[in-house]
Amino acid sequence: MKIFCRYVAFFCLSLALWPNGVQGKLLTAYISDSPSSSVPKWIAKEAGLFKKYGLDVDLVFIDGSTRGIQALLAGDLSFTEAVGTSAINGKMAGGNIAIINGIVNTLPYYIVGSPAVKSPEDLKGRTAAVHIPGTAADFALRLALKRVGIPYNQIKAITIGGGPARIMALINGQVEFTVASDAEKIKGESLGQKTIIDMAAFKVPFQFTCMVTTTKMIREQPDNVRRMVEAIAAGIHFFKTNKEETLRIMSKYTRGQDRTLLEGAYSAYSQLLVADTYPTLEGLRNTLEVQASWDAKVAKAKAEDFVELRFVDQLKSSGFLEKLYGRK
Repeated sequence: MKIFCRYVAFFCLSLALWPNGVQGKLLTAYISDSPSSSVPKWIAKEAGLFKKYGLDVDLVFIDGSTRGIQALLAGDLSFTEAVGTSAINGKMAGGNIAIINGIVNTLPYYIVGSPAVKSPEDLKGRTAAVHIPGTAADFALRLALKRVGIPYNQIKAITIGGGPARIMALINGQVEFTVASDAEKIKGESLGQKTIIDMAAFKVPFQFTCMVTTTKMIREQPDNVRRMVEAIAAGIHFFKTNKEETLRIMSKYTRGQDRTLLEGAYSAYSQLLVADTYPTLEGLRNTLEVQASWDAKVAKAKAEDFVELRFVDQLKSSGFLEKLYGRK
């Protein structure tokens, strides 16, 4: 909460400095300090890709996509990284926002627990470190529990926050299991924890991460939206083709995390990051189907309602991707 409040103060200061709102300067949020799908944004900043594609970006960390979407809706951001679930919730709540690309289109998560947890069914009644509702981690945990027949209200959920904090809560014995990405899974296993459920193995189409902006931004500054989509695509290309420099950037943003963990995350996300940055409409449909079970309003929604695809379409039609990857 202290971190979030600090960034709220930063947003207010930013708006005070720019009395007409965000103009040339674009305040953009990433939502995870784990070495995962936020990395293309780190790369775009550190490798000068934002500047290369004509953007003046201040990149800030907001812990969790729900908070990122809230800041976007409040007018404090030009763009935010988000999970599809948060974008859907923001739109369904009346927000004029749209997903403009897809960065990871499946659920790369694991349920990791203490050695005392003998099986997936043994999670029932145990204490879990969780993220705030609406995040990818929250959705992944709920889906994993559903697959093994455990209602969410039959675990003892403690909201901890991001992946690094959740895995430390498990390692320190504060909880008995958590939901983790690759880097946290590797760290947990190295310190005696074990993987209970491999969500990644299910290969569930899911809009794990994407970039979201307002329909006002799309209407009034379409060139900046196009440039953002290009810069993120270039960041993914950089990730896939410049391993050592990418690892250096990952180390900086994760405050010197262990090289073995970074290597593991790099290996996983080399496969997971979407080169053409096209959102997964199937993944959005899957999310809508799950959410419709408790929210009747969602039942009538369509995946297409939540996306603006013209910018990723332009990546293909303009030859941008072919040039980027050296294809003919």
